[in-house]
Amino acid sequence: MFYLNTDNAAIMFQKTLRRDTYVDKSQLIGHLNKRIGTDNCFVCITRPRRFGKTINANMLGAYYTRNQDNHEMFKNLAIAKDPSYNKHLNQHNVIQIDFSKTPDEYNSYTEYINYIKNMLISDIEELFNIRKSPGISISDFLISSSQSFIFIFDEWDFCFNENFMSENDKKHFLRFLKGLLKDQPYTDLVYMTGILPIAKYSSGSELNMFNEYNFMYSSVYDNYFGFNEDEVKNLCQNNPSVCYEDLQMWYDGYSLEGGRHLFNPHSVCCALENGICQNYWTETGPMNEIAYCIEQNADEVREDIVKMVSGIPVQVKLYGYSAAEQSMSTRNEILSAMVVYGFLSYYDGLLKIPDYELMEKYEAILSRQSMGEIKKITDRSKEML
Repeated sequence: MFYLNTDNAAIMFQKTLRRDTYVDKSQLIGHLNKRIGTDNCFVCITRPRRFGKTINANMLGAYYTRNQDNHEMFKNLAIAKDPSYNKHLNQHNVIQIDFSKTPDEYNSYTEYINYIKNMLISDIEELFNIRKSPGISISDFLISSSQSFIFIFDEWDFCFNENFMSENDKKHFLRFLKGLLKDQPYTDLVYMTGILPIAKYSSGSELNMFNEYNFMYSSVYDNYFGFNEDEVKNLCQNNPSVCYEDLQMWYDGYSLEGGRHLFNPHSVCCALENGICQNYWTETGPMNEIAYCIEQNADEVREDIVKMVSGIPVQVKLYGYSAAEQSMSTRNEILSAMVVYGFLSYYDGLLKIPDYELMEKYEAILSRQSMGEIKKITDRSKEML
């Protein structure tokens, strides 16, 4: 089995539970249990990378997947006290897909999506002992199983960053998800995560059934992604290798509703496990993309970048990274994208560089010769400070 009712999520979540730096986010399950089997069952939560999306996806897979007995795994977690705990524990067919896991070799969207489709069809045929007829859609095939399903999709937006993807390919992928999920009698719950908001790629109504909770504006699920102050203090008590004040300086810079603090969870865990605070971000992937956008739009964003690197917040009204087009060509799109990727913090109309860890990265990017005038202005600002 590849996607359907596998024990992969349980294996991975058990490994996470063994870490000294594990923080209990299991109450997320209770919130989702209320949506099962309702017309409000579509949830998409987008967060920057390394903010706990995959850990939570594995937790959900371990909890919901039927024909397993994972009570021992959850009995000491907060969800065990929830009234819905026993009702849904290992009681559902679960289709769990990490869209970033790809075939060893593929050079086109067709090869990518066919790989996913073929594995899903294979699972259905094997588990329910039925055969898919040529020309029948996967959704009709799932209906023929007379079963209901919980879908857990991680890295939903992975393929949008692949170089071979055309605009038509992106539209096809949205239609694939729509056909698989929307208005289907077998859909009990859909939990989907990624970095980029759906609205960025959905100019029509393809996936308008989702309740979307993004990093810029929605606070509903804030407590389940990232670490708050109390959680980091508790970790420091159990892992005294690094003091709370150091972690606060390095990794505390995002904001929750009400002005509460939010730490980068991956970096906090790495610092505690390694016994040292240092930079655990990389300049690969989105960081290079943002650097490219700054380089190509220096006249529009240079004052903002110089101010923030100098420690001065920028007051701005961001409209979100949800334009139908994919280019980051305007000041608002670029700054919004930086927030979505986690490279800037945006709260109460103020934009700033979150913490010392990311400040180091911005200083490195702005020191590139390719930044031209920005590099000169930044150097002069540092001298003045």
